[in-house]
Amino acid sequence: MELFKAHQQWSNRPVDETFESVKAMHEACAGYRQISGQKVVAIDSLRVENSEGEIHLIGKAGVPAKLTHWSFGQLCTRAGAPAGYLRQLPATLAAQNLNHGLANLDEPAEDDDRKVSLLFHQNGSLVLRAATSEKYSRIWNSDVTQRLVELQERQPEWTLPLAYVREPGTKGFDGLTNKMAPRGAYASDHDMFCFLVDETKRVAVEGSTDGLRRGFFVWNSEVGAASFGIMSFLYDMVCGNHIVWGAKQVSELRIRHIGDASPKAFRELTVELRKYADSSVSEIEAQIQTARGTLLGATKEDVLDAILGKRIPELSRKRLDAAYDAAEQSPRYGSPRSVWGMVNGLTEISQKTPHADERNKLDRAAGKLMEVVF
Repeated sequence: MELFKAHQQWSNRPVDETFESVKAMHEACAGYRQISGQKVVAIDSLRVENSEGEIHLIGKAGVPAKLTHWSFGQLCTRAGAPAGYLRQLPATLAAQNLNHGLANLDEPAEDDDRKVSLLFHQNGSLVLRAATSEKYSRIWNSDVTQRLVELQERQPEWTLPLAYVREPGTKGFDGLTNKMAPRGAYASDHDMFCFLVDETKRVAVEGSTDGLRRGFFVWNSEVGAASFGIMSFLYDMVCGNHIVWGAKQVSELRIRHIGDASPKAFRELTVELRKYADSSVSEIEAQIQTARGTLLGATKEDVLDAILGKRIPELSRKRLDAAYDAAEQSPRYGSPRSVWGMVNGLTEISQKTPHADERNKLDRAAGKLMEVVF
């Protein structure tokens, strides 16, 4: 299977959000945090006003704050106003509509719904970076990047993979040079993404001539744009545009920034990342061998029933039936009745699924099968 998360980052990020080292990315994230401040206020204490064609947020203190594209959209959502429509209006009309929405909210189910958590930064002028629910549990990008810096200090074999370099001011496939440089570290005032690989050791897997390498993605947003997540995998190669080819044993873990995004949950997930980064090739090879030798049932029906009993979302009987048949037709996977056979069968049928979202869900489900069995 192929993974495109890193490719999407490489192709869409502007150059000023692209860093040549994890340390440089961390310094940028730490810089954003250093000039940031948070405040929880009653939403009906807020208003906006037009100032020279720009909308500013005004609180009880009367200090105007500029809005980012992201925070404007969040404020519109809180006010029940369509952000796309308001962006097309003159600033005076947009401000009037937004103020009407803020002043006429529907009755909330809970008192907390009347409060909003504001994230500002001060860099010459006051800027609103985010307007989230009071229940939003913030995980700072710099906390994530700090752990990646510590990982590289402990294990320098984890590096950013090479990719083609773009000329300044370009993105996507425009302006590519022939130069290649370390890429995979991205950060902005709202999110971060990192792609690290260990190319020094190969995991021996039947069907792979040179063995597989190890890699992982980590991502987060401190303003509510994305969950905190980690995806680990084995892979065959990474090309110059950061498409990951021949990925196997894909495992994804996420924490939403609501409710379960507690410090304890964040620590547990980063511990899982460290365990993966610290694991030896021999440990991974042993796990694969165990998966090849662990049979889920004596017959096809027994295997399907056993997996359905694990209650893994996206794994319907129809999909499991197709995965079993795919594994049966591919001797390199071993027995289709084994965990390894079914994981690879699921990976194979995911590649025939036309929609990327469905492919990703099925690939995550295959990784989950390995987790619940072991």
